[in-house]
Amino acid sequence: MTPRGLLLGAFGLALLAAAPAHAQAPADSAALPDSIAAGRAPTPTPESPESREAARDRDRFELGAAVVSGPFDALGTFGYHRILGRTDPFETWMHIELSAGSASYLSEGAASVGFLIRPTRLIRRGWPIRPIVEFGPAAHLVVQTADIRGFGETAFHSHVYLKTHGYAGFDIPFASHMGLVVRGRLTIPTHHPFDYAQIALFLR
Repeated sequence: MTPRGLLLGAFGLALLAAAPAHAQAPADSAALPDSIAAGRAPTPTPESPESREAARDRDRFELGAAVVSGPFDALGTFGYHRILGRTDPFETWMHIELSAGSASYLSEGAASVGFLIRPTRLIRRGWPIRPIVEFGPAAHLVVQTADIRGFGETAFHSHVYLKTHGYAGFDIPFASHMGLVVRGRLTIPTHHPFDYAQIALFLR
């Protein structure tokens, strides 16, 4: 299956996973707490598990591999995710990623910086398997080297790409500060192979 097919499947699973929780809204959400109705100061509420998970997730490092559309069988990846802010209906992220791969005579390295948006209605940090749906623009600096056979020379080529990406997948936390992330990426426009299916270990 291609990275595009994997991403479409992951996107569908993420939407199906998030839909039931979104459909259940508390019926008494508009009611005032008894303490406020009685004129007393509200009792401080303890920090929720969701807010603790959001605090842990603010900075994340990812080390993994990706199957990519293009001449390479696989890429090694190193990424850094940081939450920039949350204002309903979106949470915003900065994503920095380094990737590298090689195939016979060709090698490629890329440095990427993206600004990603996650719909807050689809964020489920309290779940054991957590859906990922995010999208946004990114800039990529790609450097390629090729061995010119028969001449003993190496050719270098670099290019900057501006893309729009959509990501879908899921997180599986193993402990409070680490876990596994599986995601796919679709790219618009598609004239350079940035689509991939990725699996990575994350630390936060």
